[in-house]
Amino acid sequence: MRGQEKRRPRFSVGLVFFLIFLSFAVCFFIYMKNGQIPEDSLSASGEIVESEQLPTPEETTVQSEALTVSETEPPEEKLVNPVPESAPKGLSYLINECNFVGDSLTVGLSSYGLIPEKNVLANIGMNVSKINTATITTPDGEMTALEALKKNNPKNVYIMLGSNGISWLTNESMISEYGVFIDSVKEELPEAAIYIISIPPVTANKEIDTNSPILNSDIDAYNSELLKLADNKGVYFVDLNTGLKGNDGKLASERSDGDGMHFKKSTYDIMLDYLLTHTADQ
Repeated sequence: MRGQEKRRPRFSVGLVFFLIFLSFAVCFFIYMKNGQIPEDSLSASGEIVESEQLPTPEETTVQSEALTVSETEPPEEKLVNPVPESAPKGLSYLINECNFVGDSLTVGLSSYGLIPEKNVLANIGMNVSKINTATITTPDGEMTALEALKKNNPKNVYIMLGSNGISWLTNESMISEYGVFIDSVKEELPEAAIYIISIPPVTANKEIDTNSPILNSDIDAYNSELLKLADNKGVYFVDLNTGLKGNDGKLASERSDGDGMHFKKSTYDIMLDYLLTHTADQ
């Protein structure tokens, strides 16, 4: 009889699986404890899901301040053109707070003694093509309109240009030069309110003048471009043209001094009254 063989230990598969499961459970517990995964980041099946990141105290403060500013700051007022009728201002507004830039039509404001000469920055023969370079005569000497505006530093700037040139300059060229001038005024006088005044109508006789006719239809087309310019530049537009038109769409002959274009003194009174009742709230 052979020597008694040694008995080998019986191999248990169930025990191996139990040990593996136990090791996995211990490792998972340690991982969860060290990783500090929030409970709400686990789905019902035990899978990790993304949770929404909460704002820091600093971010919460910034958001709160932004909300406060948006609630307290009034919305920016929209520019309304043409300027609608408003409560009338006194004549002192035009005399003390305004400068007027233009051609011979604007010169009449000082010629008739309605506006102080130093506040009327205009020359006979001035037109849009020259406003950025040509000089005008002022009580302080020859200078450009922009230089005079900078010196006077008015609260309000009224510009009426185009009547002298409407019959031979193109709308495109005039609007281009007009825009350059407005940009220059805004740069030099950032606090001033700028008003573009539409050029006025002419009489029926002026439309058929054999020497230098001007058509009211051309005036209307140019004024439409001026309105667009005012909107694009963020400045005011005063529709004096409509204020002076008769029922036929033309300047009444009794309002002209005889040439069908320039004004009598009584017409300037109407013009100033229109400006005083069409101002923007400032």
